[in-house]
Amino acid sequence: MILDLEGAVPQRTISARLWWVLSLASASVAAAALLVVNALPHEQLARFVVGMSGPSVLEQAFARPQPARLQLELPADIAVPVPPGRIVGDYGPGRPAPTVRSYRLRGSSDLIVVAMAPDAALVLAPPTRPADALAVHGSYAIGWIVEPTSLNVVRWTENGMTYEVSSRSLGVRDLARLAEQIR
Repeated sequence: MILDLEGAVPQRTISARLWWVLSLASASVAAAALLVVNALPHEQLARFVVGMSGPSVLEQAFARPQPARLQLELPADIAVPVPPGRIVGDYGPGRPAPTVRSYRLRGSSDLIVVAMAPDAALVLAPPTRPADALAVHGSYAIGWIVEPTSLNVVRWTENGMTYEVSSRSLGVRDLARLAEQIR
């Protein structure tokens, strides 16, 4: 089938005045819709006066005593801190305290990683604690080995925060003894 475009009916041109009228009509419909929406009753957020209902949320948060947290530091006579690597393009506010620190034990090449694990489950002692159970700072601790990477890990909860110590070269018992030195 062949379409004959030259013999088609000529198209009518729309005058410039009609375009102006269409633009004005659409703008008036939009304005009317906004006025109707604002005129209908709707709920407003409850307003309150600061100071009338007691201390603010921030004052309440700062008034609560914060549990003591470990600074994740090993004594200088036991281990030397490994400086963290620099990342180019690291922007944003600095953290008040690091949540992961690495150390190299003095007199060896053993690396130790000490970390806060705020998202980890709390380590709770079982009702019947075995005689050979691990303990760090008097708190029950668990230890395990990550087989694919040969990583030894000790985890414990102290003052509501879970901490973790890990190493590839030290065993679980040695890590628990080393974790006792963390302050």
